[in-house]
Amino acid sequence: MNSTAARGFLACAALACLPLTALAHAFGERYDLPAPLLYFMVGGGAVVALSFVAAALFARVHPQYAGAPSFLLTTGPLLPLLRFVARACGLFLFVVTVIAGLYGTRSPEANLAPTLVWLIWWVGLSLTVACVGNVWPAFDPWRTLFDLVDAVARRCGLRQGIALNWRYPEALGAWPAALLLLLFSWFEVIYLKASIPSHIATVGLFWSAFTLLGMILFGRDTWQRNADVFAVYFATLGHFAPAATESGGNTIALRPWGRALTGTEILPAGMTGFVIAMLSTVLFDGLLGGQLWSITQRALTTRFPQWADDGGYFTGSIGLVGTWLLFMTAYLVICAITRHFAGGRSIGTIARQFALTLVPIAVAYLVAHNFANLLIQGQLMIPLASNPLGWKWDLFGSAGFEPDIGIIDARITWYVAISSIVIGHVIAVWLAHRVALREYGSPRRAVIASIPLTLLMIVYTAISLSVIAEPLVQFRGAEGVEVSAPGK
Repeated sequence: MNSTAARGFLACAALACLPLTALAHAFGERYDLPAPLLYFMVGGGAVVALSFVAAALFARVHPQYAGAPSFLLTTGPLLPLLRFVARACGLFLFVVTVIAGLYGTRSPEANLAPTLVWLIWWVGLSLTVACVGNVWPAFDPWRTLFDLVDAVARRCGLRQGIALNWRYPEALGAWPAALLLLLFSWFEVIYLKASIPSHIATVGLFWSAFTLLGMILFGRDTWQRNADVFAVYFATLGHFAPAATESGGNTIALRPWGRALTGTEILPAGMTGFVIAMLSTVLFDGLLGGQLWSITQRALTTRFPQWADDGGYFTGSIGLVGTWLLFMTAYLVICAITRHFAGGRSIGTIARQFALTLVPIAVAYLVAHNFANLLIQGQLMIPLASNPLGWKWDLFGSAGFEPDIGIIDARITWYVAISSIVIGHVIAVWLAHRVALREYGSPRRAVIASIPLTLLMIVYTAISLSVIAEPLVQFRGAEGVEVSAPGK
């Protein structure tokens, strides 16, 4: 790697992810694919297509109780006790994060706040929720703060508590959460100072005031169901998980992965936009440091020089929103094609009926994009636990620990990525066919309704593999000639 290329690679990494997300693919060497990338893309698309054929042949009747649990596990007093401990831990970690951000060192590597927020919470907890169950309500510090203040108010004689319970506009639905997810993603992947501890703490305090006000005005449950971006995000991922708590609070329902995504619940307005935002924001995060985005950004700033700025904020914002709008448009067009050939209700209704079947793709890309980062950068929590503020403490004797960056290489990361992406799309195709069976009744109409969405998923499989491959692998052309990648 020459010095110019090295500087270009480092610049792309810095622009893509000061908040510790680009380091997921920051390997010293790339993996040399045994075959051209195109072969992997075609193979992945073929597997997704074959999964549709299998679903059409073998899944011909929709189960009557698709969302029902397979097994109920009663925990007695254990689950409420664990919930109490989790609420205390969540509130404690939030306070520690704010203190570390405001009073600790400004160095992101030596301060607990960036690693805890961007890696352990946003990445680690997301994967835990998707693969195990939605534990976020138990850890949610803002939910805990609201409940504490509400309980004190009731003890002081305020029978209705602190919630005013204004009527939430039904037409607004989850659109606030969708727009806030885009805003949060902008802060994560575009804002160049998102890893500065004081900025993290300031945003955390601002969000605390904003979301607590929303809970007071509209009620905790109504606010978190519609406008609390983190509650909606983790709840959506939790639908994919194999475990969920029943309403009684001491019973765990066990079910196959993804079964809850085919339930009959009516999604609020805006949930389609929210799910598409879950997909598009992670994809744009991968695009941001790649060659395609570099070319696009140069073209935009050349054509519109007034858009140029040192941090790339304007073009980055256009790219983030544009990617979301592009995916929204493609999905709605597919739903329109489905309505044309298979009938059914309005395009918006069809979009909401199938929206949750896209969640496995979001889970797959979370794994593909963050698996290596979590293993390597997650080790930073060992020294940071002993020295959370960067004040040369050694509370647990682990402050001198150095992460093992060789714990995983680009080859393993690539095969984990391609496996997760293909499996995620296969699951999505299977779930979409089950929803089609439920909505359209006959197997023939269900197949017709599923074809357009399957084609979209095949295209998305190819796009996802190409995006995830760029920072990981050494490309080879059809004749076996190595192709230089940007920054290498």
